Amino acid sequence: MEDRGIIKLSNDRAECKIALFGGNLLSYRLKGDEHDIFWLGDLNKFDNVQVIRGGMPVSWPRFAEEELNNNLPRHGFARLSNWNLKKASVDNEKIAVELSLQSEAKYNIHATVNLYITITDKLEYCLETINNGQETFTFSEALHAYFNISSVDNVKIKGLKGHTYKNSLDGKMYKLEDDLQIKGEVDSIFLNQTEPVEITDSGYNRVIEINKEGSKTTVVWNPNKDLAEMSKEQYKTFVCVEPSNVGDYSIKLAPKEKHQIKVTIKSK
Repeated sequence: MEDRGIIKLSNDRAECKIALFGGNLLSYRLKGDEHDIFWLGDLNKFDNVQVIRGGMPVSWPRFAEEELNNNLPRHGFARLSNWNLKKASVDNEKIAVELSLQSEAKYNIHATVNLYITITDKLEYCLETINNGQETFTFSEALHAYFNISSVDNVKIKGLKGHTYKNSLDGKMYKLEDDLQIKGEVDSIFLNQTEPVEITDSGYNRVIEINKEGSKTTVVWNPNKDLAEMSKEQYKTFVCVEPSNVGDYSIKLAPKEKHQIKVTIKSK
């Protein structure tokens, strides 16, 4: 079912919502679960102009304000583009969706992006980049997942301990000595990080498990303040944990080559 560019799909196991603008998986919830996996800003306009704050926007082929591809918008243009729905199927066991995006001529990017979303008792999400050009294509990417939590005060993020990270707030490098807890603003890129990550939430009494492939960095972000799309103190109820390839870990694709970044998400 599609309503104003938002696809709503469900079966006996789960339900989801996907916005064609930005190729954004807005919502995913197993039947019987009280809380959605993803967070969504209360004050989003859904005007197909402004970025949708929440869900899982696609940052591609540029991350944040990196110098790489700096002729493109911040976080790239995938989250500001209308994606094409290539396939949507639902049966009792599985929901499967395939989206694709061709770059507009103005961006001068000769690549195709395909997005594969599969939902069973877990979410499997794959972003595929194909270099259609005649030269090597270098890009960065992030699956900018906003995870729905009871409060930043109640969560602990496991799987990052021992990793070096770049603190984007001061540009310096640090090593994480313990499981990550959100204490004020955080904007960190964990380097050479490939292991599973768990968000343990004592308020919702659940653990969100994040497994990834084809990704060597993980970004963790919370602004510690409300942004334009948020109702009062809504910033306290999400944390972004983003499978990514950014900075020195950006991807170089030879002509006709493809690259996939995959994430599997489940709650327990």
